[in-house]
Amino acid sequence: MNRLGRYIIRRWLLSFIPALLMLVTAYLAGDTAFTMWELLKQGLSPPVIAAHFALKVPTMAYQITPIAALLATLLTLTGMKRSGEMTAAFASGVSGTGFSLPILACALTVSLASYYLNETLAPGANRVSRDLVRSRSGPGSSVVGTERIWLLEGSRVIHIRSVQEGGKVLLEPTILQFEGKGLRKLDLRMDAPVVRWENGQWVAEKTFLRRFEEGFLTQTEVLSDTRLPMRIRPEEFYRVRRKPEEMSRVELVRYVENLRLAGLPFSWHQVRIYRKASAAALSLIFTVIALPVGFGVPIRGGVPLGIGLSLLLTIIFWSGFSFSLSLGYSGLIPAPAAAWAAQAVALVLGLAALWLVKRPRLT
Repeated sequence: MNRLGRYIIRRWLLSFIPALLMLVTAYLAGDTAFTMWELLKQGLSPPVIAAHFALKVPTMAYQITPIAALLATLLTLTGMKRSGEMTAAFASGVSGTGFSLPILACALTVSLASYYLNETLAPGANRVSRDLVRSRSGPGSSVVGTERIWLLEGSRVIHIRSVQEGGKVLLEPTILQFEGKGLRKLDLRMDAPVVRWENGQWVAEKTFLRRFEEGFLTQTEVLSDTRLPMRIRPEEFYRVRRKPEEMSRVELVRYVENLRLAGLPFSWHQVRIYRKASAAALSLIFTVIALPVGFGVPIRGGVPLGIGLSLLLTIIFWSGFSFSLSLGYSGLIPAPAAAWAAQAVALVLGLAALWLVKRPRLT
């Protein structure tokens, strides 16, 4: 890379880093102001609250990085216009593409770093941060469930109508045992009115057993004092329910596969898998949007005008992005299309606009 490219990168970073720090600080201050009182009412001590908010910083940085990249691009271009550096560069034969490539390289690097951050540091930090709050919020926010529970244990699908007495009594559990892979060939079904946890195992006073072959019922019997084949323990019904922000992509993929095998809706979580990468790419997308705007705005009043136009375009983009995500969440379009359609359209339009701007406005 030539000297001009290195200089543009340095100017961009000198705008990007302060913008990111300022935006994260503002985001953190706003989140603190809105949630501090609730955390205090739950009985959390000030050191715990401080740790809770500090652990949210990686996710905040991941979410706010695209706006910082947009601002850095506009500030770099308008600043070099005002100082006459852009005029000198174009007078010496530098093209718009040559001027844009260093900035695009910075944005691409930031997008990759953002994705890495969201896959490594952010999920663990989110788990610890939310566990600090869950520890004081009572069972209502921490239980896996006590009503209408579905479980997948290997080749068994288990449904439990209700959990009582701290997880030691199960009402109306149903166990579906399958043969082979894919949960397609039903082998047996076990139903019990009540199951109790006794001496480290689940015991039912009465069990209705049905056996199947090739999809047809072949045997029915009623068993007494039967030990049911369930691996889950009572305390696991009060295990923390993890959200997508607390899981890496690999963990989300595994979770979606379990939902699919159990026959449960999985579209929402599947879209979140692809959204992890598409959201990280927003730094590059927003930079592509900001480049033609930064080249096109005048020197006088260019910064506020450029920021206003860029924010308007990003709002339009975000509306389309949210709409495509909603279609994916409902299962109307495939998950990859839901996560990437708006990005693809914005990238094509942004690059086309950048190509049309042959020379920046230097007055």
